[in-house]
Amino acid sequence: MGRKLKYLMVFIAILTLSAVLIPSSLGADSTAQVRAFVTSFYINCLERSPDAQGLDSWTSQLVNKVKTGADVAKGIVLSDEFKGKKYDNSSFVKIMYKAFFNRDADSTGYSIWLGKLNSGVSREKVLDGFLQSQEFAALCSAYGIVPYAGAPASSGSSGSVWQQNGLGSNSGFVAGNKVNFILWGDDSAFDRPGGRVSGRTDINIFVHLNLDTGKAILVPIPRDTWAAIPGYKTQKINGAHAIGGNALAESAFESFTGIPIDFYAVTDFDGFKPLIDFFGGVTVTVEEDIADSFSGCYLARGTHHINGEQALALCRARHGRSLYGGGAYSREMQAAMLIVNLLQQKKDMVSLSNLPDFLNKLTSFIWTNISIEQARQILPVLASMGEGDFSIQRFNSWPQSFGSASAVGYDNAVKNQFFSWVSSQ
Repeated sequence: MGRKLKYLMVFIAILTLSAVLIPSSLGADSTAQVRAFVTSFYINCLERSPDAQGLDSWTSQLVNKVKTGADVAKGIVLSDEFKGKKYDNSSFVKIMYKAFFNRDADSTGYSIWLGKLNSGVSREKVLDGFLQSQEFAALCSAYGIVPYAGAPASSGSSGSVWQQNGLGSNSGFVAGNKVNFILWGDDSAFDRPGGRVSGRTDINIFVHLNLDTGKAILVPIPRDTWAAIPGYKTQKINGAHAIGGNALAESAFESFTGIPIDFYAVTDFDGFKPLIDFFGGVTVTVEEDIADSFSGCYLARGTHHINGEQALALCRARHGRSLYGGGAYSREMQAAMLIVNLLQQKKDMVSLSNLPDFLNKLTSFIWTNISIEQARQILPVLASMGEGDFSIQRFNSWPQSFGSASAVGYDNAVKNQFFSWVSSQ
């Protein structure tokens, strides 16, 4: 069979089988889901259906939690059979995306990984990056599989269930027409320690949206805020995500604010830059000259149209800042202002007719558990809101030492009163 025809047949086989391999199309039989997970790796990586012995062995070990999703992936990708196919670097990256994320490679991620391989990084190292990604953890969670050894256990929290397309399943909001959600900027990336898994949320923006009044309040919560992490000792609140992922982080911020959170959206270094570029950049106003060699932000006071690289630098710039409280306070306020700018300038890109496709595109850059139903309720309100309908508020806090830790302190009663006021708006 010719090489082109061979790949065409494999492609058709994958398309045909994809309808029965995604968890949403399967029944409640967990064994059937696990068998589908194993089968997808065989088809995507080895271009064949699994042999009965291999399928039964992997399935049994996954169901009994003896093996993890990472074990299956390594077993297949590092096998002699896979290596014998002698895929070039480009094909290898594309196969990894299809096998690990059940999607085609996005251009940014593809370029990053291909560049690493072409510069001499081993395929085993690249494989580790995919194994440690949150997107792979989400895929495994959808199949009821432990993604890797030491992965945080799933929780019953409203923010702990990942769907195959990266969207949630909740249909409503805890407080009726008052919506509460959190935006996280994670300090992780492909080329940082921990990959895209063990990151801290260095940007935390709590959002309260009243669907009846069409008003929104954004509250930046400093990354170093000293807070109780459920099940763990009191520490900086940004560490909750690094300890227990989205579920623990959501629980920590619910505990801190005293407000149930309907959904979250999280991005990281590798997601934020292409997200801004996907929107065609964003126009921002900075009210002081910024020259921060740490973040790479160099902007004069005034209005600028910036790309993803510049936006990330701006949202990280904290050195030499004087406005909004200076330092990290400036960075957090600037990030909240950028979010408002983005919502105002890009709201015409999405409508109720293209909403599902638009959200699926966004899941290339962010992880979120918002459902299509929730998004449909929010969209018309956001589309009707003007700049004056957004308010950025901050609770009173200050730098404070807690033992040997330099963190952010506050008066607990005053903080609770502040968030009680926010939730009442």
